[in-house]
Amino acid sequence: MGQMMTGQGVFALVVIVNCHIFVSSHNSAERLYNDLLLNYTKGVRPGTDYNHSLNVELFLTVSTLLEINAVDKIMSVNGFFNMLWRDERLQWNKTEYDGHSSILIDPSLLWTPRILLINPARRFQVFGTYSSEVRVQFDGYVFWVAGDMIETNCNINIRNYPFDIQTCDISITPFGYTENEVNLSVSFSTQFTEFPLGNGEWDHVQTTTTDWSLSVYNVSNFTLQYKRKHHFVLTNIIEPVLILNVISLAVFRIPPNCGERISFAITVFLSYIVFLTIITDNIPKTSSPMSLLSLYLIAKVSVSACITVSTVFIVQVSHKSPRTPIPERILYLLAKSNKMQNAEPKWADNDGNKLDNTRTRTKSGRAELITGEDEGRGSSLSTHCSHIGSKQPTWEEVAIYFDRVLFFFFLSVMLLFTVLLFTFICTNLRTGDI
Repeated sequence: MGQMMTGQGVFALVVIVNCHIFVSSHNSAERLYNDLLLNYTKGVRPGTDYNHSLNVELFLTVSTLLEINAVDKIMSVNGFFNMLWRDERLQWNKTEYDGHSSILIDPSLLWTPRILLINPARRFQVFGTYSSEVRVQFDGYVFWVAGDMIETNCNINIRNYPFDIQTCDISITPFGYTENEVNLSVSFSTQFTEFPLGNGEWDHVQTTTTDWSLSVYNVSNFTLQYKRKHHFVLTNIIEPVLILNVISLAVFRIPPNCGERISFAITVFLSYIVFLTIITDNIPKTSSPMSLLSLYLIAKVSVSACITVSTVFIVQVSHKSPRTPIPERILYLLAKSNKMQNAEPKWADNDGNKLDNTRTRTKSGRAELITGEDEGRGSSLSTHCSHIGSKQPTWEEVAIYFDRVLFFFFLSVMLLFTVLLFTFICTNLRTGDI
């Protein structure tokens, strides 16, 4: 029974001692808090010598990039400033306050630097609305964190979109204080922290800091660089356009007398239009300057329109009446084409009569003999058409010839644009811009 009472007595003694320590510690913290603020004047900046400026060390921590708006030229980030300075009025002896080396105080009760954003996108911004309590050390050093959503103006250049790198500045100054009173100095490296998923469109490249003067005010400038993630644009814009290029050229391999030929060409052209209407939502809508990719897509639409018009022309040629004579220049081109293909032209009239240095043509319903003076005008044609064949070329053959010529012409144009596109991509890769 005596041992039980002894155990209870020890437990009670421990509880009493702990309560005494807790109350003593609580009383010392409260006493420290009251003593620090007893004769403290918030409106007076720290410093024992007012002939020297107060040095406020700070660094910027960017938590995440929200948006880079190319149209409005705005960068939006979530970030906060970490600030450190010394206030000699907030010093104490740790031994007099049960070893307390630091204390938290509401920032509204102490002097804190008012940091002004001087290159805002919409309105001037003073940091401190969203801030932590001020941590005061026993030696007078004060640490404070103030953050907010930061929106600044940026000089956006999307000429190399989607391989562009954008540079934006965050410029701040101590609001209301000259550089002889408060001096901002970036003493720590600016930190950039991302959430696990990061930003889906941009990668952070680097951040640099510089200090400069604006009239009598000290300015600290943080320069942030971001590069665009280009894989989405390559996969969802450039690759489908290259596929449409191949499909648009297939129209010249359809026979001219096919009834679906014009419908096919118009369908491909409309596919370009619909597709470009969709992808314009992904391309920055700005003209200062325009993206080279936008100019490339506009050129592709123009080429597709030319292919559609050429298709209509070829179909019209193939359906011309057989009684309509084929111009001598076209016959000359056909002869040249056959000669280049090592197939000598052997043409005659529809009755099988040989066409030599003289031939007949129909005009106003009567036959005329082309000899003498007309021989000079058709001498070049006669040279190529002096051989004997089985049949005079028809308009359908002329249309097939135009098909072949236009196919190789537009193929050359498409290849030229493609080479320029890949040269642009490879140049960015080689120079390290991607």
